[in-house]
Amino acid sequence: MKAAVLKKPQTLVVEEIPKRSYDQSQVLVEVKACGICGSDLRYYKGENPWALHTLGENRPNPANIIFGHEFAGDVVEVGNPDFKEMIGKRVGILAFNTCGVCEFCRTGRYNLCKNTKHIGHGAGWGEMSYYPGGMAEYCEVWRTHVCEIPDSISYEEATLLDPISVAIHAITQTAIQPADQVLVLGSGPVGLCISQAVRAYGASRVYCTDVFDKALEIAGSIGVDEALDSRKTDIVGFIAKKTHNRGVNIVFDTVGTAQSQSDALKCLAVSGTLVNLVANETKASYRLMDLSGERRIVSSANNKYEDYLLGIELLESGVIQAKPLITHTLPLEQVNEGFNILFHKEQYQAMKVIILP
Repeated sequence: MKAAVLKKPQTLVVEEIPKRSYDQSQVLVEVKACGICGSDLRYYKGENPWALHTLGENRPNPANIIFGHEFAGDVVEVGNPDFKEMIGKRVGILAFNTCGVCEFCRTGRYNLCKNTKHIGHGAGWGEMSYYPGGMAEYCEVWRTHVCEIPDSISYEEATLLDPISVAIHAITQTAIQPADQVLVLGSGPVGLCISQAVRAYGASRVYCTDVFDKALEIAGSIGVDEALDSRKTDIVGFIAKKTHNRGVNIVFDTVGTAQSQSDALKCLAVSGTLVNLVANETKASYRLMDLSGERRIVSSANNKYEDYLLGIELLESGVIQAKPLITHTLPLEQVNEGFNILFHKEQYQAMKVIILP
């Protein structure tokens, strides 16, 4: 079968490899669509975003990772006769499996498990010839980690279920209430998903920022109240004026710079919550008094099954729109062009690139 294999940093090759095998806990999915995630861009450059987010440290990546964790397709084979009813089903994928026995797994916080096997990342598998991923004609997936998707959701839209569930999980890290006002710093795919999903929790007004014209255009088309160009707008002053100096109840930072952290805290209302979705080595400084009034800073890592299932509901119901985020679709053979497009997204007016194996 054909697969997009990361041989080493900045060397992604489409090559013929043996068709994936699977065990009795798994099914074989014929991949119909796979999104390029922002984290894939970082893996391509040699970083390990999963380790940074979950473990708080960078770790080297193995060679021969088949890229892709945002994918959907059809179940074509099963490893256990008990799963035969799944053959032919259209499914989305929860791309990581956890150990089930650590303190985090046993207390329902399995998204923080350090012993994770992650499709498309190479994490946790031990030594393998090729590490499974969705940028291939086929991929083996645990039966427990495929979710049926309705016919009303296309395969391309279903690839957005991963960032949608990441967005939903970030929202669960807050105490969001009806009529809360929300600021989303950064309007990439996750930021745009947050800007939509908070409506399901009752947010009254949603503001978002970016420096990319296409992102701001999409934000306006999906119902964000104010899409702010942070190159031209004093974000702190704007929010102060709009909220009568009260601030917003929740800030989601998907940018992860010292400036975004400073702006976030200055925009945050008393008892508000700042949710960080980026893990990197940036050093941010703030005064202890900036957290006065029971302001909180929390982080959000990965997602959970319930986030994914809710994502399906929100996508099917139209609360979240995925189509406006999809700007490019390319065949597997052009996967390197897909990465090039996203590395130069301003030039190509790109938001989400979908690979079609």
